[in-house]
Amino acid sequence: MAGGGNVELTGTFGQHVQSLLVVVIMAACGGVLVQLLMKGVKFHSGKVGPINIPPLLTKIEIPPLVGMIIFGCLARNFLCEEYMQHYPEAYAGWIRSICLSIILLRGGMELDFEGKGLTVVLLTLIPQNAEAMCAALACRWIFSLPWALCFA
Repeated sequence: MAGGGNVELTGTFGQHVQSLLVVVIMAACGGVLVQLLMKGVKFHSGKVGPINIPPLLTKIEIPPLVGMIIFGCLARNFLCEEYMQHYPEAYAGWIRSICLSIILLRGGMELDFEGKGLTVVLLTLIPQNAEAMCAALACRWIFSLPWALCFA
């Protein structure tokens, strides 16, 4: 339920925060696990000695965000049922929308458009303009609205 809707909250504020924190901590663990699988880890400590865990997945690349999403879904739907009784669906939908926006922004910032200028501009503008024109034509023919209102 991404929109929030009219969901009645049960439990105290502390229980709501606790259930959200369980999901966040499990998601963070999933991101760290995927990062360890993809990159491995090397660290040196004075008493323990050098620890070297080689990367286990070298043929494919999986971003840590995928692990975070999978573990967050698992925590919310299958694990920690005693905490999820008081999961605030109304707030979670709002937080989920913000997280999706951040993920899409990060993904867009990682793209490299060097040498692809006109292609990227056309692939960005043409589908959106075609959709807007089709919606305006449908509004004009179905509802007989004026053109100015169809494109508004």
